[in-house]
Amino acid sequence: MFRRDDRVVAQTLSRPERPGPVLGAILAGGASRRYGSDKALAMLNGAPLLHWVVTRVQPQVDRLVISGTARRGFPFPVIADSVKDAGPLSALCAILGRAEQEGFPLVALFSCDTPFVPLNIVGDLRAALDGCDCAVAGRSGAMHPTFALWDVRAREKVETAFAIGVRSLRDAVACVNSTLVDFSALHHGPGGDPFFNINSPDDMDVARAWLGEPARMRAEGTLDAVGRGGSMCHIGQKPMSLPEHR
Repeated sequence: MFRRDDRVVAQTLSRPERPGPVLGAILAGGASRRYGSDKALAMLNGAPLLHWVVTRVQPQVDRLVISGTARRGFPFPVIADSVKDAGPLSALCAILGRAEQEGFPLVALFSCDTPFVPLNIVGDLRAALDGCDCAVAGRSGAMHPTFALWDVRAREKVETAFAIGVRSLRDAVACVNSTLVDFSALHHGPGGDPFFNINSPDDMDVARAWLGEPARMRAEGTLDAVGRGGSMCHIGQKPMSLPEHR
């Protein structure tokens, strides 16, 4: 279990940060099998999950892109996986490649199904990178590789890992020089976990309960209405009662 050491935190914050702009990428290419429909568009408290993530992470990066497929109402550039249906590491390969082409030295990864992601995550990961290939978020003994800051210079290592059969982000982290950044001091989200992610309708009910929204407001009905041409929350429109970082 990770333990916070304020002396280590102070030393980390004093280290030089990797300079240059950050390309943020929201991973939204999964099949959502456990959820039963596209969870990126599942409605939470009046806004799609993807909108919740965008609202929290867009101010932390210099440019934001969607990894996977385009979603109506989200006018961001889309980066397709380098190899279709080959897992999240294929997505990371494509994102690092695009970042390198466009002159971004750093890539911040986020997951589309984690609506309470910390508002300061990129700054904290960047402060800890300190020459490593990537800085990965962790909390209470768990690593969250879908929330990480990658140095674009690690692209060849990641591509080599993919070429030898590595497919998960967790295994890719093990193949490079990485550092784990502990966010256990943060308490925001269901159970106090800012990395609470929504993989099933039951998870959505937990998130709604934490926000005080009735569980009976199922995402499926709202999404059906959107599919028939109903309204949809667009970027720039403020979701109802988005909670502040605590």
